[in-house]
Amino acid sequence: MDSDSFSSLRKMCRAKRVLYVEDDGDVRTQTRKMLELYFQEIVEFDNGLDALACFGHEAFDVIFTDINMPKMDGLCMIGEIRKLNPTIPIIIFSAYDNTEYFLKTIQQGVSGYILKPFVFKDIVETLEKVAHQWFTCKPHDLALVEGYYWEKSTQCLCKEHEEVKLSKHETALFALLTSSKQRVFSSEEIEIAVFDDDFSDNKRVRNLLSRLRQKLGCDVIQSIYGEGYKLRWLH
Repeated sequence: MDSDSFSSLRKMCRAKRVLYVEDDGDVRTQTRKMLELYFQEIVEFDNGLDALACFGHEAFDVIFTDINMPKMDGLCMIGEIRKLNPTIPIIIFSAYDNTEYFLKTIQQGVSGYILKPFVFKDIVETLEKVAHQWFTCKPHDLALVEGYYWEKSTQCLCKEHEEVKLSKHETALFALLTSSKQRVFSSEEIEIAVFDDDFSDNKRVRNLLSRLRQKLGCDVIQSIYGEGYKLRWLH
């Protein structure tokens, strides 16, 4: 890789947040030094279970993981992560050099499989592939927490590539809230946008949100005390 390509790739990676899972402390220390040449923020865990718990409530852009780990192995962790986020790039570091493990990782949609012991060049080549994924991800899919995402083109809420059935008012609510990532929408604004009538009652908004939480099984919509509501974005 020439200096211009290195600088370009490094610049892209600096803003990305890494989840790194490896149970061997020495390997983790050595690999982190390599990753730090590209990434500024790296969150480490020594087992899949704790890493999965962290992934459930924090945003990451790429995952590096071992396979054979305590509490929860890498393949099980990847399977659970794919339920929450079907598209995040995942790179495996592993000493397993056999077809069975390789095919299992392919089924999980991993972006790279790097055999131990590895060298810096192996990481760079895989990062180039991941960078291509970042460039080619679908911009019309807006990722939310808990594996949900909003398809702008079809105005549909989805999870694990399946549409979540929404009522007319629920669809209108998501269309409004996805129009801005930063803005907090007041109850009055929601009521005007969602309910097509002249009747005013803030209880309708609270009831709508309550039914939606029950349907989704989680709080995708965040309540900001004294201000209103906004979506809980994955990034």
